[in-house]
Amino acid sequence: MAVFYHESLPVHTVPRIQTRILVGDASGAAATTIWEQWIEAGGHIPVHYHEVEEVLVLLAGCVDVSLGEERVKVLAPATIVIAPHQLHGLQHAGTEQVHLLAMFPEKSPQIFDPEGNLRPLPWEDWQSGDTT
Repeated sequence: MAVFYHESLPVHTVPRIQTRILVGDASGAAATTIWEQWIEAGGHIPVHYHEVEEVLVLLAGCVDVSLGEERVKVLAPATIVIAPHQLHGLQHAGTEQVHLLAMFPEKSPQIFDPEGNLRPLPWEDWQSGDTT
């Protein structure tokens, strides 16, 4: 058993999002990744997809979620299940800071842009990305 106290884990900040890796490569987990993320007003997660399912648990705030051609406003608390290969992105949509958990059934999920090119992981992505 491994125990990780969240306050001891680093928070990675790039211009549009903050990320703390709760479970990932360094945790010793064999098949799960969990990211804790915060998005301020004006922040977003660019349109992308993964080869595996993603589950987002929206703990606080409001986001506009794009799923393919569909756009949905989601207010916390809520859970969003995103199928493998589904194009999706999030845009901050309220006045409150967005706080969410992103979970993947894979130890090292990859992020792909709409054209299938690898994108940087959230804590490595210093570009603003697109918001569509």
